[in-house]
Amino acid sequence: MNITPVTEIEKKHIAIMDTSSISFMQGLRDKGIDIGPILKDYDLMIIPEWVMTEVVDSESRSSFVQELIDKGYPIKSIAEERYAEMTGCEEGNLYQIVLASTYLLARIRSYLRRYVETADPIDMSAYSEWVKKLYDEWPISGEMLSSGRVKKKNAGEVSITILAEVISWYYPDTEVLTIYSQDGDVYEFQRNAEKILRDVFADKAPIPVSYKSNDAIICQLFRLGVIKAEEVSQYRKDERKITYSKEQSDHSIVLVKERVDNDSFIKLISDTTVHIIF
Repeated sequence: MNITPVTEIEKKHIAIMDTSSISFMQGLRDKGIDIGPILKDYDLMIIPEWVMTEVVDSESRSSFVQELIDKGYPIKSIAEERYAEMTGCEEGNLYQIVLASTYLLARIRSYLRRYVETADPIDMSAYSEWVKKLYDEWPISGEMLSSGRVKKKNAGEVSITILAEVISWYYPDTEVLTIYSQDGDVYEFQRNAEKILRDVFADKAPIPVSYKSNDAIICQLFRLGVIKAEEVSQYRKDERKITYSKEQSDHSIVLVKERVDNDSFIKLISDTTVHIIF
C-alpha cells in the first residue's frame, strides 16, 4: 500500500480510522453506495500502524484503502513510536496517557507497571523503545488468523485511544477530532482515559472526541436520502446496543443507551431530534 506517514499534526479536521469502520465502508462501496459524503469533512485521516497491521490482513481491504488514497482522500499512517514527538517529548505525560488508555485492560496495566514503570520517571526507558517492546510482547493474544498472524487483542483499540488523547490534549487548535469505529472497546477506552487524564492535565481542557460508528454512518446516509428505510436491514444485520441523545418535548436532552432492533432504529433515525453518539 502506498500510504504516506504523518509528519505533523497541523490540520483542523481530523479522523482516526479503525479496521471495523474501514471494512464497513468497503461493504457500502461494494453495494454501490457513494461513501464520499461520509469522508468529505476531513483534511487529515490517520490510520495508526498497529491498526494498519490489521488492515493489511485482508488484500481487498488494503486495496480499498489504496483506492481512497488514489481518489485524493488525505489518509496517512502514523507509527506509535512517534507519539512522543507529538507531545514535545513529554514522555512522563505520555506514559500517563498510555496507562489511562489501558486502564480497563488489567494485563496491559500489569505489564506496564512491571516492565516499564520505575520509581523515578527519569529512569524509564525511552518511550519509543518500551512501546515497541510492549507491542512485540503484547500480553493479550487472540486467535490465529488465516494470514498466519496471531492477533494482538485490543492493540488497535489502545493505539487509537492513545492517539486520540495525544491530539485532544496537545493540539488545542483542532476543531474536529472523530474516531471511526464500531468497536465498543474503543469508545469505552477513550471515554475512560479522558476522565482519568482530566486530573493529570488539570490546567488544560481537552478537545472533545466524537465518533462515527456504523450506525452513525447509516443514520447520516439515511438522512441524506442515500439509503431508504426498507434498505436499512441490508447494512444493519442485527440488534445491537447504541448510545444516542434525544430532545424531549420540553427541549431538554436525554442520553439513552439501549439495545435497538432495526425497526426501532429506523424510527430513531427518522426523528431529527435524535443524534447517534455511538
